[in-house]
Amino acid sequence: MSLALSLLGSGCSLQQGSKNEKIADEKIPAPKDPFQKLCQYWMVTDATSPTLKDIDENHTEGIHNIPGIVFMTDSVFLENPRSAMKYGHFIYKGKTINVQFDDGSKAIYTIDEIEGDTMVMRRTEDNHTTTLYVRGDRLFWPDMARNPYTKENSKWRFKPARPETPEQLKERLKECVQFYEYLFEANANSESTEVNFDGLPTCFKWYVGGILVQGPAHLDKKWINCFYSEEQAMQARQMMEDQLVNNKYNWDTTQTNWLKQTADVLKQIHDKM
Repeated sequence: MSLALSLLGSGCSLQQGSKNEKIADEKIPAPKDPFQKLCQYWMVTDATSPTLKDIDENHTEGIHNIPGIVFMTDSVFLENPRSAMKYGHFIYKGKTINVQFDDGSKAIYTIDEIEGDTMVMRRTEDNHTTTLYVRGDRLFWPDMARNPYTKENSKWRFKPARPETPEQLKERLKECVQFYEYLFEANANSESTEVNFDGLPTCFKWYVGGILVQGPAHLDKKWINCFYSEEQAMQARQMMEDQLVNNKYNWDTTQTNWLKQTADVLKQIHDKM
């Protein structure tokens, strides 16, 4: 069974994987400071001499790898935020970015070219140099606490080492809901012209005026892998559906920006869990 929460209208859905939903609303302009402008999500659009992690056609057990980079204002570095996440810290000086990963490995990025929302960088790692062509998403988080890609806000995505109790499953679900609240909020408040959910683990599908919980047969494999086992993922899916069925949420029909509307409902769901 799948659930559509307060679906308004018909024929206006944004399905998982859609990435060209145009947003018509006043946006906060991108920062002019080079460091602040660097601190956003950059999608890898092409690569010369790529490694396996740079190739978006790579599939493992049906899971699509989508390469990218996130620079954060507290100097935290996140590699492949939509795939196998790898955290570290970076030092930005001139055109050089030195990265020290949490696992002890290192990489050096050199910025060769910046033009608008695109950038060309060379990454040297393990004596191998890859040229990366990347595009920024124009999402900026002046308040780091509301950046969904921080380790704290993304910890729900890390598979636990042992089975979790119902309360632990609920906490993981709350963190998932909050992650998407912050993502919707950022898209609503930024200069971004599209919403891209590709590769992010979720149990939801998004509609203009509604949220749907995917049925067991259609659950995203990346989302399932956030849990100790498939059985626990199914338990969590049912908990999420029960949460939506057993509670009332207020969709602000006077709000013309559906992103802000959805972010508000996600906050209500989080607060009631």
